Amino acid sequence: MLLGLILLVLAVLLLLPYSLELQYNRVQRDSEAKIVLWIWKLPLHFRIGYLEKLGEYIYMRANLKASQADAEIKPTVSLKQVFQSMQTPLPRWLRAFAKAALFFLEEIERLEIKLRYSTGEASVTGIAAGAAWWVLSTAVAFLNQRFVFLKKPQIRVVPVFGQRVFELYLHCIFRIRLGHIMTKRIKQQLSPGKGG
Repeated sequence: MLLGLILLVLAVLLLLPYSLELQYNRVQRDSEAKIVLWIWKLPLHFRIGYLEKLGEYIYMRANLKASQADAEIKPTVSLKQVFQSMQTPLPRWLRAFAKAALFFLEEIERLEIKLRYSTGEASVTGIAAGAAWWVLSTAVAFLNQRFVFLKKPQIRVVPVFGQRVFELYLHCIFRIRLGHIMTKRIKQQLSPGKGG
């Protein structure tokens, strides 16, 4: 009886639709982030304060050879620090979490990116607009190889020729179907010549 109840609960959990919603909004120096895990129609909100502390911890452990005063996360980071942080190996648990996330996330229900900015000088703003389009189109092409887009991604880059301004809005919803993914992986392993 108890085993049957456990199997029933497990089957229901595998068949329920899950979604992971990520939203980031930055206007000038103010930023707001939201992460919600949807289990059917029940939202589970994650506290961003814990994630910011985790990010600060990882940043401190990256050993960028900076003094303790410079080790705080700042709104502007030099290009040298970015390259150094890209070469720093990630902790094992973070790599394992990234692999698990890539295993379960297969569909993107919605992707919306809006960038509105100005560098203060028209010629540099124009060049930066081209660079922003290049970076975003490359990122979307990479995501398109890995994930299935259920709706067409909406990307807007709006250069503002005037005073300095920076606004970024990112909204992404990943759809997770555990039962579908598990049966797909089992079929891949059992079919000859495809996976196992």
